[in-house]
Amino acid sequence: MTAKPQRRDFVRALGGAALAASVPGAFVRAQGADAKIKFGWAISKTGPFAGGAASAQLPNYRLWVDDVNKAGGIAVGGAKRLVDVVEYDDRSQPEEAVRAIERMVNQDKVDFLLPPWGTGMNLAVAPAFHKGSFPMITPTCITDQLPQLVKRWNNMFSLLGTPSNYSDAIVGLLAQMRTDGRIGSKVAMVNVTDQGGLELAGAARKSLKAAKFEIVVDSSYPISTQDMTPLIADAQRANPDVFLAFSYPPDTLGLTEAARVRGFNPKVFYAGIGTALPLYVGKFGANAEGVMGPGGWNPTSDAIRAYITRHTALIGQPPEQWVSVLCYSGLQALAQSIEKVGRLDRPAIIKTLGSTTFDTVAGPLKFDNHFMAGGWTVGQWQGGTFSGIAPRRSGAKDPIAKPAWKA
Repeated sequence: MTAKPQRRDFVRALGGAALAASVPGAFVRAQGADAKIKFGWAISKTGPFAGGAASAQLPNYRLWVDDVNKAGGIAVGGAKRLVDVVEYDDRSQPEEAVRAIERMVNQDKVDFLLPPWGTGMNLAVAPAFHKGSFPMITPTCITDQLPQLVKRWNNMFSLLGTPSNYSDAIVGLLAQMRTDGRIGSKVAMVNVTDQGGLELAGAARKSLKAAKFEIVVDSSYPISTQDMTPLIADAQRANPDVFLAFSYPPDTLGLTEAARVRGFNPKVFYAGIGTALPLYVGKFGANAEGVMGPGGWNPTSDAIRAYITRHTALIGQPPEQWVSVLCYSGLQALAQSIEKVGRLDRPAIIKTLGSTTFDTVAGPLKFDNHFMAGGWTVGQWQGGTFSGIAPRRSGAKDPIAKPAWKA
């Protein structure tokens, strides 16, 4: 049997509610304010990145605008100002995103820009953000170039960190499992050949080599791939202890389904971006138990519970359990910086972002040399929650053994 989930079906299932929110009235816009703050974004509503954008980033842009305007707006100079939005579809094309940003800056005269989805898209538009001194808080950009890039682009702030943060975390966890006698050293890995997948896979190879793991399969696939069965079959023949996938949301679902259908049961199954989606556990049910992936969360605070309720009410589905809360928290930090500065002075707001601890739904948020400190790097589905299991800190769950796939 083969497993061929269609990319368009994924976008329909995941993004329908989020994309529907673009119609007038689906979220609160500024309508009667004398002075509005104009935010603009270009994001992938069509094309291969649409599923990723609809999974966490776009819903939280909409939710944040809705929340801010329902609360009366952002306080600037003693008066609250509502948020208005200019939005374009970048069609998953970097050049289209750059053109849209130029239009928003030069014609629409936006006060602030929000970034697109994905590492490659963010790097494509970063020079334009920097040229206009627009704060750029990135919820979906991950590259080991970032420590150097933020020296060049001091307006850029990362909510995810670097690929090495994630590879070191999962490989450190694997090394401990090997020491405990729970796994051997054989690893099969696959990655999508878009920049995010390439960056994560490259970091993983270095971490695995340093920890003396044996990579028995190292495969890649283009973003347009529909049938993941050959990739899983190749990995299965190598009989690895660990399977690592550095994949995008539609691929993550496809790889998991192919593994389930074929009965591919490594002791550790680590899937990529999209593992944290409610759609993942909704599709796979009990089979999601024990699956690992990047990120995770610990949704025990009243603030996160209230956030989940608002997200579900507006978007029509619960939030993804990794990037979503980070994306929303980054927007809260931006709004609090605007209020602290008291005027729409973007260079001053950038300085405030780099020097302030913010009160967010994720808890206190502080950028340490332009990187958010303290994020989860490995999550695992446990009892219906994508729980943070690394780093080992307060709130972290102990990793559990993954059961074999059920029919």
